[in-house]
Amino acid sequence: MWGADLHTLLHLYKSLVRSKLDYGSIIYGSARESYLRILDPIQNHALRLCLGAFRTSPASSMCVQANELPLYIRRRMLSIQYSLRLGLSPSNPAYNTVFSPKFKASFSSKPNQIPTLGIRIALELEHISFKRNTVSRLSVPATPPWLLKHPVIDLSVHFSDKAVTPPEVIKFRFYELCDRFKNFYHIYADGSKMGQRV
Repeated sequence: MWGADLHTLLHLYKSLVRSKLDYGSIIYGSARESYLRILDPIQNHALRLCLGAFRTSPASSMCVQANELPLYIRRRMLSIQYSLRLGLSPSNPAYNTVFSPKFKASFSSKPNQIPTLGIRIALELEHISFKRNTVSRLSVPATPPWLLKHPVIDLSVHFSDKAVTPPEVIKFRFYELCDRFKNFYHIYADGSKMGQRV
């Protein structure tokens, strides 16, 4: 046995080949289907090499075996993801062209014309029940992070060695802290690891 294994080859495909196919797919996805199908043999050939499949192996079964989406579905997924990210920032220049597309009537009267991204993606967003009014807006704070006030951190419980301190004492100190900060929001995060301890 020689050469890379399946996982390494698939990783190379994703990082070197699929990344190139994905780049700009939101824009070139509006090309005719006959032009877009020219890209399919690239993925099929790469998956055939990764899986060691025969030339006669169906492309759909190779996609299933490699856990890869067919390119036409992947382009749709990337367009939906782009639109959802765009929904966060109405100040983006592309926002209105996607969510308030013009010339809908022109494209509906000419079914052979390929519609813009906004018109194409509207039906997809409707299928996933996307509503613009439910998306929280991305806002850039007026104060830059380096000018923010440094947080005050109380590490009094942290310095108690769990190996020698009884759990009741640690609990008591925690409840004391909670009482001191009862008018504040309490946010609990996962414990951090220090050496062999959590």
